[in-house]
Amino acid sequence: MNTAPINTSAKKKYSAKYIRMRILLSMAYKNLLFKRLRTFLTVLGVVIGIGAIVFLVSLGLGLQKVVTDEIVGSNSVKAIDVSSPKPKTIKLNQDAINKFEKYPKVDSVAQTFSFAGKAVFQSSNTDTVINGSDQNYLDLSSFKLVEGDKIAIPSDDQVIVNTSLLKTIGISDNAKIMNQKIKLVIPKEKRQEASGNAEVDEDFEREVTVVGVIDSGSGAEVFTTDTLLLTSGFQDYNQVKVVVASKEDVAAVRKQIESQGFLTASPVDTLDQINQVFTILNFLLAGFGGIGMVIAVLGMFNTLTISLLERTKEIGLLISLGARRKDVKRLFIIEALALSFMGAVFGILTAWGLGKAINLALFNLAESRGVNDTFSVFFIPMWLIVGILAFTAITGLIVVAYPARRASRISPIDALRHE
Repeated sequence: MNTAPINTSAKKKYSAKYIRMRILLSMAYKNLLFKRLRTFLTVLGVVIGIGAIVFLVSLGLGLQKVVTDEIVGSNSVKAIDVSSPKPKTIKLNQDAINKFEKYPKVDSVAQTFSFAGKAVFQSSNTDTVINGSDQNYLDLSSFKLVEGDKIAIPSDDQVIVNTSLLKTIGISDNAKIMNQKIKLVIPKEKRQEASGNAEVDEDFEREVTVVGVIDSGSGAEVFTTDTLLLTSGFQDYNQVKVVVASKEDVAAVRKQIESQGFLTASPVDTLDQINQVFTILNFLLAGFGGIGMVIAVLGMFNTLTISLLERTKEIGLLISLGARRKDVKRLFIIEALALSFMGAVFGILTAWGLGKAINLALFNLAESRGVNDTFSVFFIPMWLIVGILAFTAITGLIVVAYPARRASRISPIDALRHE
């Protein structure tokens, strides 16, 4: 039998036929524009779904950032609170502080006395908490003055009082207490415990000058320097703050301190709990936003499926003219990715704009009530944007999988015959 030789060059030429990406992009663009309203509604569904996810997640992240910045934003996150479980046997005095200062990674040690006492002003005699702290401890406590100034260092006759104490003694105008004299009284029993001197038989009394007012909570409090109490024989501190070099050093230094029998606490514990709570909250918020995304996915699937049914003849003609089945798949994939990408971009922009507007409204409201600190309850980090774009791209590929596969399997003969 005489067989003709196979023309390999013709075969290669035939197999090389394909639709260039530039042409596929142009076809996808025209197909989406041909049904403008349907394309718009499909993109709008994705915008609503993505916008809801970004808006709710950015709200959770913003609230988390506001809370954590209050801790991380100051040195308090690197501070370890130290107290004694048995003050009579495990003393938190200067000897203990000297040991803490020698530990590796310890930058400084701040200390404070704290006693239940009385504040006497004119005819008022009020129960209060008297705190005697060094300057480092006062700085770490992040007190915000509402009147007056800080205590001049060194000083043993100046104090700062809080607004709760002023309300208790009947003063509504903070300025009226400035530079006024008040008497501090600590019972002799507390004085004996803190000095280790059983022979102390009288209360501690000292007249001091008010130089500042803070808003530190509901209980009446007075703050002065530890010098005032040290010079009066007080020795054992109630609490010490050990400041380490970095947040990562907190755990190691805590172990060293606890090995001496002391109790420790750290804002890092609170920070970890906050992060756990907000992680769960962010997943819940993303889940609520995902409801809109499910509707958008169904809309996109419907659009692509209807597009397939409407273009059966066109697809059959493309294949009969030499287009590969891969080209047909790519055409539908490009259209799906275009719908997803446009929806994602406009959804992110919508959520960002709405978040900015709400932030501005909240800031103006806070400013009208005397709050001057800037804050933002909506926060969109870069990883969220990248994650959303990747999520929508993957979602688009999943949605288009069935229509693209079905389109690539259309028989050109049957399509042209029936259409």
